[in-house]
Amino acid sequence: MYSTENKRIHYFYNGIFYTRKLNNFVEDILFEKLYGGESLLKKILRVSKDSKISFSSSMINENSIKPWLRSGWAIGHKLNVCMLNLKNLNIKNVDGHKNIEIKKLEGEDIQYLLDLDHKIFDDYWKNSKASFEETMKSCNNNYLFKSGEGNDLDGYAILGETRKFTYLQRIGIVKDYQGSGLGDNLLQSVVDFALKRKFLNIKLNTQNDNVSALSLYKKNNFQIMPRKLVIMKTS
Repeated sequence: MYSTENKRIHYFYNGIFYTRKLNNFVEDILFEKLYGGESLLKKILRVSKDSKISFSSSMINENSIKPWLRSGWAIGHKLNVCMLNLKNLNIKNVDGHKNIEIKKLEGEDIQYLLDLDHKIFDDYWKNSKASFEETMKSCNNNYLFKSGEGNDLDGYAILGETRKFTYLQRIGIVKDYQGSGLGDNLLQSVVDFALKRKFLNIKLNTQNDNVSALSLYKKNNFQIMPRKLVIMKTS
């Protein structure tokens, strides 16, 4: 009922929500609440216990978690929100980054990106086909940055854009190449592309305990915002 590949909407008397399988590597079910309060959250917690299903919420603002905690949910992951204001930056090296191909993200890219994505991220954070499709729908335009030579890719990034505001939806380097400077090269190519297009800012989120990623973003002038995002879990 809940473990579907794509999002499925559910109507309960006390709320409305989406579910789908998180990915093929963990058993968690994504829970995205559209409407409902503590009675719905308590109901889902009972479903979790009765059916031995672990639900992970979509990202919510840290200031909104009290009803979740009162309902018996627990904090699963904390995420930092980082932002780069592009207005005060100068274009330094547009189109000069080594081995970076930039193109519009298309449906035909998803399959090879899945294979690449699964070489980069730990199991919980690996993308599914459905999550890539949701990424494509979330912004007016999505730009794919491919790091590597030809078909031998070592990383990628996705920059989503809507009305000059941009969101770094995904960025990563294959684990065997992490720490080699490729991530810095990839991120700088994203920033220079955004500057050239006169976008206003770049936002992203990253795990609170991902020290290497936070260091990379700080090095490239991203500011850590005061607010945090949280993923809640039933178990």
